[in-house]
Amino acid sequence: MAFVIRSLYNYYQEAFYDAQDPRTIGFLLMDPPWLSFAICAVYLYFVLNLGPKLMANRKPLDLRKPLMVYNILQVIANIYLAYFGTKVMIEINLTFDCRPVDRSTSQVALREVQLVHRYYLLKLADLVDTVFFILRKKHNQVSFLHVYHHAMMVMAPFFYARNYPGGHGSLLGLANTYVHAVMYFYFFLSVWRPNWTKDLRWKKCVTIFQMIQFVAMAFWFGRPALLEYDCGIPRYWFWAGTIQSIFMFAMFADFYIKAYGVKKVNKKE
Repeated sequence: MAFVIRSLYNYYQEAFYDAQDPRTIGFLLMDPPWLSFAICAVYLYFVLNLGPKLMANRKPLDLRKPLMVYNILQVIANIYLAYFGTKVMIEINLTFDCRPVDRSTSQVALREVQLVHRYYLLKLADLVDTVFFILRKKHNQVSFLHVYHHAMMVMAPFFYARNYPGGHGSLLGLANTYVHAVMYFYFFLSVWRPNWTKDLRWKKCVTIFQMIQFVAMAFWFGRPALLEYDCGIPRYWFWAGTIQSIFMFAMFADFYIKAYGVKKVNKKE
């Protein structure tokens, strides 16, 4: 028993302290390392247990204005990260081959570290999505796919931003900001002008855009996972990214088929 406890402690020390990039020390919500786990735990408890109980005997809240503000702020934040992230990628001459983390203190390297950290903070802000669903009693929206995706997109960027802020994996965050800028703009329109988004083709295009992202990421992570590149990052991270991308594509594809793949039967029939 003592050996197991000591091994777990050594792993915790190595994963959360020894591997931490010194440039991220003192960053907002980076320390202590258990804080992200606590935030995820509170999120899961609220959306799966406490929230539905609190709203059980209450009317859905009218959150139209807060939703509009939240969605437009998300659009602005994602465009900001997409723009400056793209500038960094152009400056470093990004190629398809793996790129190790630049652990220097150059201007470009430090800018990338800051952008990766801000991306992590943005993923924390994404959790508010589900809180709005609960308060509006849109429980059908709180699916396994939705909750799993949000929780994973907090923990994975946390590890990455803390230990490997930059390098090959940065493109995932960059692609995700483009997708989320489009997605939140669609959400904004659906609240501001619902009639404009009644056509299912809008929603289908957003879902397809997300699926394309996962296919691209599977190839992006799969290449260094299968080939013996020295990317300066443990190889299991690339395997995790590849498997996660394939899994998310499968779940979104399943959602797409269920939501749009079957033609609705005419009421007269």
